[in-house]
Amino acid sequence: MALPSDEEVFVALHERLARPFEVIGTVAALVGEPNAAVTHGVGLAMATSHEAQVLLDAMPSAVRSLATSLQSQNERCIGELRGPVLWSETMSARASSFGDRDLFICASPSRAYDIDENRVLVAALRIVREAGRDATDRTTGPLDDPILRMARRIGAAATHWLDHPSLAPISRVKPTPRALKRTRSGKHRRTYQPALDVLDRAVEPLSAEEAFRWCRPVVRRRHRLLLGLVDRLEQDGRRHVPHFRAEHGALLAGPLVFHAGRTDGAGLAGVLLGSLLIDVPADPSFDRVTAENELASRAGNRSTFLVIDEDDVDRALLRAVELTGARHAS
Repeated sequence: MALPSDEEVFVALHERLARPFEVIGTVAALVGEPNAAVTHGVGLAMATSHEAQVLLDAMPSAVRSLATSLQSQNERCIGELRGPVLWSETMSARASSFGDRDLFICASPSRAYDIDENRVLVAALRIVREAGRDATDRTTGPLDDPILRMARRIGAAATHWLDHPSLAPISRVKPTPRALKRTRSGKHRRTYQPALDVLDRAVEPLSAEEAFRWCRPVVRRRHRLLLGLVDRLEQDGRRHVPHFRAEHGALLAGPLVFHAGRTDGAGLAGVLLGSLLIDVPADPSFDRVTAENELASRAGNRSTFLVIDEDDVDRALLRAVELTGARHAS
């Protein structure tokens, strides 16, 4: 049977991420890139996404079709009525105004824009604006790059619409599940669908295929090692390995702790299974002895196991079990 490709291995691991997840930290832990680089890449992907462009293209029409609600506010009126009279408030006001019989407190109706649907729209625009900033403020590439120019333009357009007189007073809050449900099912849902699409995209702004392109060759080999360990632990239903979650720059799932490895070579790299650090050769040209010495040199006081082929994965599991048993016996 042919082995899965590196991309297929990555997609399988990506599917095992516990959802929902914090995008920057989780992707950084999976692909082995610094948070700043991932923030830039995620911002670039989000700002130039199809969803962001559709939202901005729809904004001229959307601001003319904003949903509103009628709200009333107490208004002091003299000699005229601007809504239903609130008699209790009116009599109190007259008592403090020497009995002015021309004074009324009215419930004056007005259109309110600060409602769930418009908060959803503002939240989507803020995501696009922040994505544009992340893409351009954190870049180390040439500033005249067409993709960067596009991200900058889209971020500026989102800022422009956020300053629109109809949208500027709207609360800048994260939409609640109730607000999202109401927006999806309301009579103005077509107007707000582009904003909903942006919010959906922001949950996972990068596809597995896009994130895979960031992985260095050694990280791809570590992914294959990690998936091989997961498959063997779950073989024949012996153990269920939960989905991965990110903590402190690593991915955790049951007894497994995955460190993709930093680009500067500092810190841990490989898979911790109990007290055993399992890893692949940092350089595929290394012979076994050289690779084992290199792994031992960066493992600290941990026991290590080098995996070069598929059979080594089984041996690594047996070694981890032996170390666990020895520790319990002592």
